Amino acid sequence: MWYWLFRGVFLIILKIFFRFKVEGLENLPQKTNFIIVANHVSFMDPLVVGAAIPKKIYWITYWGLFRISVLRLFFHLTACIPSGHSSNKASELLFQNKNVGMFPEGAISRKGELLDFKRGSAMLAMKTGRPVVPCAVLGTFRALPFGRKFPRFVRIKVKVGQPRYFLKEFDSIIDDVDMQEGLIKIRNSIKEMLNAG
Repeated sequence: MWYWLFRGVFLIILKIFFRFKVEGLENLPQKTNFIIVANHVSFMDPLVVGAAIPKKIYWITYWGLFRISVLRLFFHLTACIPSGHSSNKASELLFQNKNVGMFPEGAISRKGELLDFKRGSAMLAMKTGRPVVPCAVLGTFRALPFGRKFPRFVRIKVKVGQPRYFLKEFDSIIDDVDMQEGLIKIRNSIKEMLNAG
């Protein structure tokens, strides 16, 4: 209940003050749950992507933020997963047909450029067989870059890309080459959508 309440409030705020727009919702898988991945340039990003996607997302969130009491309560109400040892919990949720969200850069990009991706998203996709849905978030770096206290009211857009599948053979070992190839495909999908604007 709390997740949908917060999502509704954020969606209204984004539409009124940030002329919020979402493109590509037709790309969301209809017959399976999925892993959402997006670029990360602002603290607004999980709120923005969560408002864009009309399905509940269990976000993997930096564990250090759980130390802040107000944020910890918010994360608890919205079912966020602390990072660190999140792989097993995320896999469990995916096998329960729930959707998991993550930012594969692992941190906010302080200059707004797309950083290298960590291997977690590709490994999770290969372990569970769930598709990865790449999302490009545009405008949040101008609105609220790292270190800025109050947002600028600029246009924000989320572009949802085609799902990517990274299936492995039964009982085969996931190696670093497989994961690197998967990461490159995911990152390139997001980069292309960012460059297209």
